[in-house]
Amino acid sequence: MLRVLGLAAGLGLALSTGVAAQSGCPSGVARDGVWLSFSDRSVLTRVQSDGTIAEIEFAQDGSYVYVYRTLPVGLVTESWALVNGFASREERETVSYQGTPAAIPGPMPGARFDGIETARYPDGGETRSSVSLVVGSARPVSIGGCAYTGLPIDVTRVDLQGGPPQRDSMMHLLELGLTIYLGFSEGAEPPQNAMPLTISMTPPPVGGTGMSDGGPVIAPPPLPAPTK
Repeated sequence: MLRVLGLAAGLGLALSTGVAAQSGCPSGVARDGVWLSFSDRSVLTRVQSDGTIAEIEFAQDGSYVYVYRTLPVGLVTESWALVNGFASREERETVSYQGTPAAIPGPMPGARFDGIETARYPDGGETRSSVSLVVGSARPVSIGGCAYTGLPIDVTRVDLQGGPPQRDSMMHLLELGLTIYLGFSEGAEPPQNAMPLTISMTPPPVGGTGMSDGGPVIAPPPLPAPTK
C-alpha cells in the first residue's frame, strides 16, 4: 500500500547522518529508513529494532495512505489506513500465522513456510487462507542505478472458503535488510512485478510525487499506532 511523504515532511525532522549522501545509494541495514518510488506510489520503509519492517505507502495522486508492519520475510502482521493523518479504526487488519516450521523463517535462500493465515477485521470478521512461502536464490538487483543482492520471495494463498490462488511477489534486499513488495496475481497468471524506479535516503522531489522539495534528509517519523 502507499505511504505519505507529506506526513514526514510536515514533522520536519532533519537527520544528520553519514549513512549515505543525499544523491548516493543507501547502504547498511535501513534503521533510518529509505524511500522507494514506483510509477504509482512512494514508500517509506525501515527496519525496526526487532528486525520487523515498517512501511508507509503514499499514493501518487494522494488518494490513500497505508501503514504496514511485516515480518522480515515480507508477511504482513498488521495494516491500517491513515485518514487526515490519523489511524482509521475501520480500515485495520491484523494477521497471524500457524504452520511449518512453527517459527516463520527469515529471508534466506531455500527457506519455506507452509501453513494457515488468519486475517482479522474490526467488525469481528476474519478470513482464513492456506499460505505457502518460498525464498529463491540470490540474484543481482538494480534500483535506480544502485546495486544490491536480492532474494526473490513468492507467496501463494488460497482462501479456505474457496476461490482461485492468489500470488504475491517480493524481493528481499540483503544489504538493507528490507523486503519490497513487487506485484500480485490471481489464478494461473504470474505476478506482474514492478521494481522501484528509485531508492534514496530522501523523499522524492516535487516533480516526481509533489511531496518534497528535495531538501535535507528526513528522518522517518514514529509510525502512528492504530486506534484500539
